[in-house]
Amino acid sequence: MEDIFETLAGLQKIGKPAAIAIVIRTEGSVPRKAGAKMIILKDGKIIGTLGGGGLENKVIQEALETIEQGKPRITSFTLDMEKGKLDMMCGGTVEVYMEPLLPSERLIIFGAGHITRALAPMMKKIGFLVSVVDDSPDFLQKEYFPDMEDLHLEDMEAFAGGLSSGSNMYIVVLSRGFSRDKAVLNQLLKKEFRYIGMIGSQRKIESMLRELQKEGIPKEAFSVLKSPVGLDIGAETPEEIAISIAGEILAIRKGKHAFAGQ
Repeated sequence: MEDIFETLAGLQKIGKPAAIAIVIRTEGSVPRKAGAKMIILKDGKIIGTLGGGGLENKVIQEALETIEQGKPRITSFTLDMEKGKLDMMCGGTVEVYMEPLLPSERLIIFGAGHITRALAPMMKKIGFLVSVVDDSPDFLQKEYFPDMEDLHLEDMEAFAGGLSSGSNMYIVVLSRGFSRDKAVLNQLLKKEFRYIGMIGSQRKIESMLRELQKEGIPKEAFSVLKSPVGLDIGAETPEEIAISIAGEILAIRKGKHAFAGQ
């Protein structure tokens, strides 16, 4: 069974949703005993087997539902055409535990200034995969991010342009100026993410949105943008602003807070 768990680790690493189904109890005649495992991918393909036939097909269907809902479940199956409505004649019963294995949520922060230095380690501690992107070696120094591995000294607009859409991906734009923010946002608004937040005054935001519309970004695309970023807690210092951003992201993650784009 080591191969199954190695496969699961590999799927988690590349961000591919899946579910694992484990036989946890059996009674009577059944194709596989307790401990049998199978991985179900989001496209319905499987790795391993629970014995094939109607049981396996039903487990695949329910496992796909667990991936969609993000919640584990335990289901009992009777392997009898009349009693269990499965096209099987084994006669026994099987109890299967199914658990979704969803990609870790990822936070990408554009800009490596004071707020990011407070926000990045905070979000890492609560389970996010955190990436920090900046084009300045003076800002993106390892001493400022001693516990961060995913640091990108790159052109921020190009990095944003190379991102793929992701429902598990949160973006915060905290770069050093209007032009950089606008270039990054221009790329981000062409894709779909769980959350895009940008720091800035109302005047800055309104001006930026007008300019981006002139450059061809449709008005409806701005509905996914949360700006000014963060919960309104009267934050002033970089640390307080980082807390307000973290709180907003967590509220969205847990379904306790929404904005126009959701």
